[in-house]
Amino acid sequence: MLQPSLNLAIIQNIVGMFPLLFILAMFILHLALPDKTFSKEERRYLAQWPVFHIEKVLNGSYETKVELYFSDQFPFRNFWVHIQKGSNQILFKG
Repeated sequence: MLQPSLNLAIIQNIVGMFPLLFILAMFILHLALPDKTFSKEERRYLAQWPVFHIEKVLNGSYETKVELYFSDQFPFRNFWVHIQKGSNQILFKG
C-alpha cells in the first residue's frame, strides 16, 4: 500500500527540482557560451562586462551596467525575446 504514495512522492520531488535544474543549466550555459557583441535582430550593440572602478560602485552605475550585461548576455536571448513578443501579441491582441 505504501508503494503508490512513494512513487507519487518521488515524482513530486523530481518535478519540484525542474526549476532548480533549469536555473543551474542556464548558469552553466552563461559561463560556457561566449559573449555576443551585436544583435542583428535588434540592430544594436549588446552590453559587455563593465570595467570595475570603486567610484562607479559607490555611485551605483556599476550595478546598473552589470544588470544590463546580464540581460543582454542571457543564454538563448533571441529565443526568449521571440517568446515574449509572441505572448504579447496573443495577450494584447485588440
